[in-house]
Amino acid sequence: MGARGSEPVIGFVPCRAGSERVPRKNMRPFGGHENGLIELKLCQLQAMPELDKIVVSSNDEEVLDYVDRFARAHDSRFVASERPDELGRSSTSMDDFILYIAEMEREGLIFWTHVTSPFVTTEVYQAGLAAYYAKLAEGYDSLVSVTAIHKFLWDENGPVNYDNKVEKWPRSQDIRPLFEINHAMYVMPYALMREMGDRIGRRPYFHPLPEQVAMDIDWEDQFTLLDRIAHIRRAAGEL
Repeated sequence: MGARGSEPVIGFVPCRAGSERVPRKNMRPFGGHENGLIELKLCQLQAMPELDKIVVSSNDEEVLDYVDRFARAHDSRFVASERPDELGRSSTSMDDFILYIAEMEREGLIFWTHVTSPFVTTEVYQAGLAAYYAKLAEGYDSLVSVTAIHKFLWDENGPVNYDNKVEKWPRSQDIRPLFEINHAMYVMPYALMREMGDRIGRRPYFHPLPEQVAMDIDWEDQFTLLDRIAHIRRAAGEL
């Protein structure tokens, strides 16, 4: 069962086939891992005893086969879940996908992450899950990881997060932060997920992650850059 509650904690990793911007993104060699981002993420999640089951949802036969082999060889908690093709297209509505995921388990917590966050390590995940449990006592009902943005942000009407009538150029650390949802992790009960039709609740806790941890991969140049960083961090024993 879950580390701090009676409910099971289900790790969840969506892994769609056919990335248009980064071909074979899920399984291209990355950071010294022959099977790429999926191998790295499975290893990070495997080291979490807090997870009762880890579901990888994919319409990519190569990914599903790898997860099956990993489960047989290393950890039976991993489950390869074949996703319907209509929920695995780039045009698929995230709302529809969330409703599909919410029905996969009837009880427990979903602990949702992505392979495209390679530097979110086991320890970072464990801290996030611990924060979720701690924040329940403060009235929060879910957790979403964010990156705080202390930058000079404008729209067509002027500054968004500071008042340049008070001070034209305040120190960046004094700017009211805005929060970017970085998709590194979401935690909430499945029942609440079904109720909300969303992967955040009524009162989500914004769990901050530094940029060097939350960096993710959306484009080919990002894959190349983070691959180089991963090699360096792995050689240093940090990944």
